[in-house]
Amino acid sequence: MKSIILASKSIVRKKILDENKIECKVEPSNLDEDEVKKSLINQGATPELISKNLAELKANKVSQRRLGEIVLGADSVIDL
Repeated sequence: MKSIILASKSIVRKKILDENKIECKVEPSNLDEDEVKKSLINQGATPELISKNLAELKANKVSQRRLGEIVLGADSVIDL
């Protein structure tokens, strides 16, 4: 069975997976999220779109190092 890699250093995300008995390894993407957010905001992106893009970018970045493994990228949205 392939390993699941969590492309995040979020303790909360790891805890959610653990509580649901989903084994995974943690490997942060080290993506410059602030730079991506600024660029997307300048293009008029919604918070939801920014979050989806960040999650995808994180997963893609880690999957380049982890060929053949399942990589889970995630991001949170808080919109006031």
